[in-house]
Amino acid sequence: MDQINLTYNPQYNYDQAIDFSVALEKKLKERFTVAKNDQRAIRVFNMAMQNKGINQMTSVLGILILIIGMGTLIAGIVGISNIMIFIVKERTKEIGVRKALGATSSSIVGQIVQESVVLMLVSGCMGLVIGVWTLQSLAPYAEHEFFSNPKVDFSSALLALGILVGVGVISALGPATRAVSIRPVEALRDE
Repeated sequence: MDQINLTYNPQYNYDQAIDFSVALEKKLKERFTVAKNDQRAIRVFNMAMQNKGINQMTSVLGILILIIGMGTLIAGIVGISNIMIFIVKERTKEIGVRKALGATSSSIVGQIVQESVVLMLVSGCMGLVIGVWTLQSLAPYAEHEFFSNPKVDFSSALLALGILVGVGVISALGPATRAVSIRPVEALRDE
């Protein structure tokens, strides 16, 4: 016998199982007078080591996905801000007329923020529908013991839409403050 395969109870810490396998291998090498650095004479394969590696890889992938998601949100904020800046510039005369007729700064900010949020919700809902449709279309081809029944949780979808609303508000703040700073006389003179 030159190899021992170990498994462990996942309820317990896998570091303890790894320490046990290292100690077992050391004891066996001492018992049978095998050199400590000889990897071929006695081998102890421990499932805990495999699980530790998989957990580390999963953690790294989770962090990578978080970074990509944050980058995507920042790109969305910049994109929506640029669209809203363009909208404010195109509607300078309208904003000037509203201010001349007595519109408050908060009503102008509210209008810009509402337009931004609607834009984010429409695009977010379209993305969510396309994503769910794609996932359901590809799910029958992705049957595997580690990856089965992929779906989008309703609470996750609501959380994503909530984040999109927050991103819409953040991306509209800059253009909204520019819209409020427009003086009615300059806006009416602007071509």
